[in-house]
Amino acid sequence: MSKKVIVTGYHTQDSITRFGALEGYDIYFCENIRDVADLIPDEVLEEAEFLVGGVNPELLEKMPNLKYVQLFSAGANNFGWLPEHIVLMNAYGAYGDAIAEHMLTTTLMAMKRMPEYLEGQKNQAWELLHDIDRLEGANVLSVGMGAIGTAYLKRVTALGAFGYGVRRTIHDVPDFVEKLVTPDEMDELLPEMNVVALSLPGTPAVENLFDERRLRLMKKSAIILNTGRGNSIVTEDLIKVMEEGHLKAACLDVMNPEPLPSGHPLWTAPRVYLTPHISGGFRAGVNYERVMDTAIKNLSLIAEGKAPIHIVDRELGY
Repeated sequence: MSKKVIVTGYHTQDSITRFGALEGYDIYFCENIRDVADLIPDEVLEEAEFLVGGVNPELLEKMPNLKYVQLFSAGANNFGWLPEHIVLMNAYGAYGDAIAEHMLTTTLMAMKRMPEYLEGQKNQAWELLHDIDRLEGANVLSVGMGAIGTAYLKRVTALGAFGYGVRRTIHDVPDFVEKLVTPDEMDELLPEMNVVALSLPGTPAVENLFDERRLRLMKKSAIILNTGRGNSIVTEDLIKVMEEGHLKAACLDVMNPEPLPSGHPLWTAPRVYLTPHISGGFRAGVNYERVMDTAIKNLSLIAEGKAPIHIVDRELGY
């Protein structure tokens, strides 16, 4: 008897075909999770053991036999409420390269002061700016050495930067990393860094990690990036140090609060460059294909009686 799988969220004809080719499964698709209960029969939901995409408490009540949840996201901090008997898997690694490219783009943008030149173009102002930095020879610290942080350091070091990393535990030091430290040792490195790049998961351990004290440990000419979770930087403290001219630039793809409301002072803080959480997700088409690869691989492994990959550690949150 085939096992039933519910796939929620965005899908293409190609992904429908790929899921349909899996042996031993009956696949049911529904783009909007809020519509699942209306569009998929109760008896199917009651029997389904697998859910791909996402889940909420209301849907969980209708799926008493649910055993596996495969997330489309790398972050899993919003699913701590799931019962322990349900195996939670994320899409670790699917977004690393695309987000690293975004981080590299914003690093060079800030170093070369491109936003100010673009503003000058709007005003038809021919002004030569100073303090233009080079990536070659710069010290770059990646706070978080998962798929994203590692991919970012690999790129900047290929362009001549010196790469440093912060990881919860020291292991598997890549050959392109000068030094890897734990969070407790990070403060010793901050004063020497030209760029500090955050790609941290949204766990309690990293909340408010970069407060005013730590931001002021950085060079006045340093750049800070954040593509992890907005709560790892204290927003009010960042605004304060930027208004006082302490950092050269802050490039944020994530922020706190998010979405950032109209009128919030972060919008107009000097040398703060914001993007609306777009470095990952499915905006880069290859990300979607990589996420589908993970989901389909896990369904195949489970069908073979093997353990799935990228199981979320509930205590760590990723």
